[in-house]
Amino acid sequence: MQYVKSSQIVPGKGYAWTYYEVDDKGTVLRQLTHIDGTGEISRVPDPIVKKLMRPELCQPASDVEFARLWDAE
Repeated sequence: MQYVKSSQIVPGKGYAWTYYEVDDKGTVLRQLTHIDGTGEISRVPDPIVKKLMRPELCQPASDVEFARLWDAE
């Protein structure tokens, strides 16, 4: 299993970080978006997009980081 993240600015809120859980074949299994400035978390347990586009633009993330956000209230 591999975990990666990417970011973009959300006006008035801060940075939105999108995390992806990707299997060894490159299939996106789960994804979540976390906005640092507000603490908002959006979870997608079965994403529509199954292939990670432009993975070279993503940064590495840890399984611990992903699980912490996924399980957060």
